[in-house]
Amino acid sequence: MKQIGILQFVAAAIRLSMSSRGLTIAVGGALVVQAAYNLLLPVSYKFIFDDAIKNNDLTLLIYVLLFMVSIYVFNGLAGVLQDYGTSRIGSRLACDLQEKLFTHIQTQPSGFYTLVPESDIVAAFGPDITAIEMAVVRGIPSFLLRLLTIVTSVVLLFVIQWQLALIALGMMPLIFFASKPFGPRARKAARAADDQQSVIAGLVQENIVVNLAIRTFNLQGQRLQKMRGLLSTLRDNDFLAKFYVQLVGRSAVLAVGILQLIVLGVGALLAINGHLSAGFLIAFIGLLLNVGGATDNLTQAIPLLVQGASGYSRILSLLEHEPAIREVSEAREIGPIGQSIRLSDVTFGYDPSHNILSEVTLEVPAGKTVAIVGGSGSGKSTVLALMMRLYDPQIGSVFIDGADLREVSEASLRRHTGVVLQNTALFNTSIRENIRMGRLSATDTEVEAAAKRAGLDDMIQNLPEGYDTSTGSQGGLLSGGQRQRVAIARAFLRNPSILFLDEATSALDANTEAAINKTLAHMPSGSTLISVTHRLAHIIDYDLIYVMEKGRLAEVGSHSELLARNGLYAELWSKQSGFTIDETGTAEVELERLRKIPFLSASSDDLLRSFSSKLLTESFQKGRVVFEEGDAGDKFYILARGRMEAYAAGAEQARFVIDDGNYFGEVALIERIPRTLTLRALTECVCLTLNKKDFEALLALDADLKQSILDVSTARMTELKAAKVSAAEAL
Repeated sequence: MKQIGILQFVAAAIRLSMSSRGLTIAVGGALVVQAAYNLLLPVSYKFIFDDAIKNNDLTLLIYVLLFMVSIYVFNGLAGVLQDYGTSRIGSRLACDLQEKLFTHIQTQPSGFYTLVPESDIVAAFGPDITAIEMAVVRGIPSFLLRLLTIVTSVVLLFVIQWQLALIALGMMPLIFFASKPFGPRARKAARAADDQQSVIAGLVQENIVVNLAIRTFNLQGQRLQKMRGLLSTLRDNDFLAKFYVQLVGRSAVLAVGILQLIVLGVGALLAINGHLSAGFLIAFIGLLLNVGGATDNLTQAIPLLVQGASGYSRILSLLEHEPAIREVSEAREIGPIGQSIRLSDVTFGYDPSHNILSEVTLEVPAGKTVAIVGGSGSGKSTVLALMMRLYDPQIGSVFIDGADLREVSEASLRRHTGVVLQNTALFNTSIRENIRMGRLSATDTEVEAAAKRAGLDDMIQNLPEGYDTSTGSQGGLLSGGQRQRVAIARAFLRNPSILFLDEATSALDANTEAAINKTLAHMPSGSTLISVTHRLAHIIDYDLIYVMEKGRLAEVGSHSELLARNGLYAELWSKQSGFTIDETGTAEVELERLRKIPFLSASSDDLLRSFSSKLLTESFQKGRVVFEEGDAGDKFYILARGRMEAYAAGAEQARFVIDDGNYFGEVALIERIPRTLTLRALTECVCLTLNKKDFEALLALDADLKQSILDVSTARMTELKAAKVSAAEAL
């Protein structure tokens, strides 16, 4: 993270404050008036003691006292003006910084939120902005006033008695060097405490977001232990920060006290020997007290400046992140798509050193329904992200109606497109306003018409507050299907010429998914539908299907054409077909689909019927743990619908993802070994399971089945290891 010093921060803050130029100049004038008061007050002591009192001149005494009262009033008014001005400037500067930062992070790609801890972003908008505002309102004015007071007081000290001033000035470094050992340590400890506080805020925020995973993995104790460790470190860092800051001020005060004692002693000797009048000695001591008091206040302002500089450093670091895309100065406006969207020789990687897509060329004709399919990690969602211009390709171009998207106005592109994602983003407001986000100018009648098209109106009418019902944070008060229908209604309200779907229904149960896909089939005539999905049953009527494999385009054609080629698509179709799930959620599998499981390929029909009859249906909600590493292997699973991810103990990232049609668990039953990975449902999942007892009964019916399972398992493990080695080499 970029670090800036106190003086750099003060200069930057003054520069930012000049957006309120008049107020900033007024505050500067108020500081000058207050500094002048700090000088004139001790100087007036000379006239009181050397002239008025010594000569019994009552008139002069009254004039001097009236002058002192006058400058006191001016000083008070200047202080009020300073308070008003800095408060105004601080509020404006804080809001301007937050607006600039908020605008900037909205230009960032999704990867930005993966690379940058949420705690840093939250801290930038909270504690960091507060620290900067406090520095502007209190720290910088105090710092500048005290600095001005010190400089002007030292100049007057030389005017009054240069020898005594030289002695005082010679000892001035004592004030600064006294605190020097503690200043850097105070800044370092304060930075560490701020960073640790951000980490704690991030942990709390993460706990809120992943609370279901914490409960299902029984991680409450581990998370509490982690929090205790972070708090322990925070206590140490916070103690050191506060202690060293106090030592900075304490050492300076002690040094000033020593200086005052020495100057008082030498000044008294000079006065006794006639080199200095009593009035000038009192004025000199008053000015010296100015220097001491200003130094003390200066050290008290430094912690505010340290915290402000620290917060500003974090904000600068966030602002230095480059946006995902940049719009050219004369970007062209586009209308509804009339010809096509085309990727031309596109190579792209989120990390430029590791390509996700390589030399991909494909075209989506206007007004057609197009699906982009493939296995996990094939690059299908990346193709969609480039079409949506969430990123620009490193090599090649994306064209819409012949225009390179780099030269197209982003606002005009968004105006003609709609998006429905797997993880629906809803705002914490009413259903009505969530739908209206699709087109902010839409009337209530238009909002309700869009809801009806999305099949949402009946449900809404049954809610106590109807369309004004709150969806809750992240749509948590609605079911998954309801959230998705709100997202679809929002897209319909936009009346887009292109609708992008990214696994839009994969997280839903079978019945809800079927209903929503039926809704999506009623897109307006002439609209272009581009869907990324791993569920092939819902795209058989699509005009065109692109099949991705390892970042390249493997196949293209209609459903029937791709099946006839008997290639990758046919393999994916074979893997997913043969399952039925009724309205109650009960799954069944066809015998021929069972035969496609390699170790059952040579089994008799009777064995397959027996196998099928003993299969039970088990459903797993999104986020639920299917089994944990170390659990006993007591079941065989066939994933009829959904997606799961496998984790190793202590790993933050999934080892691999299991899609529809996959099977697992047979080796643990045969070799009686515990589970080697933890498995969690990524979406709503339906499995067909076979318990250990029934599995062993089937083995008894076929002597060759056990060996077949072991042979297939060995081949699968060899293939998996080869894939891991290949992935590691690619990185």
